[in-house]
Amino acid sequence: MATPRPLPDEPGWQLASALSRLDRAQRAAEAGATLGIADSRLMWLFSDHAPRTLKQVSDDLGLEQSTVNRQANAALAAGLLRRFREPGRPAQLVEATPEGLTTFAQDLDGHLGRLESALASLPEHCREEFPALLGAFVEAYAAAIGPAAGEPREA
Repeated sequence: MATPRPLPDEPGWQLASALSRLDRAQRAAEAGATLGIADSRLMWLFSDHAPRTLKQVSDDLGLEQSTVNRQANAALAAGLLRRFREPGRPAQLVEATPEGLTTFAQDLDGHLGRLESALASLPEHCREEFPALLGAFVEAYAAAIGPAAGEPREA
């Protein structure tokens, strides 16, 4: 006999519904941003100002090398990243351009403003604890899914 699905008034159902609405809202926010999802992911990584090889980018993001190559080449063509050689290193390095970081910062400021606004809608006694609780939930959910959840690969 199959396990019955949760009913709409059960916490699991309510959580699934809220996460679905959050996903739709995030997609709408991403559609209104200057940078696309792939460029934002790259710029988030490079916002630490550390140059990397494309292999390191692949490892850091947990993405296939071919995916990173395609995305990085598009970001290079758009002027978000720049490629250079460092003496004594066989692989070229990639880093964010000042223009790329500025565009990323503008998108991020808008995103953080919307998050702050949403956080302000919570009861005051919940605001400080909510990010930590959500973070713990996301980590546990990703662990329940396993490696397919997109966790960065181990070095």
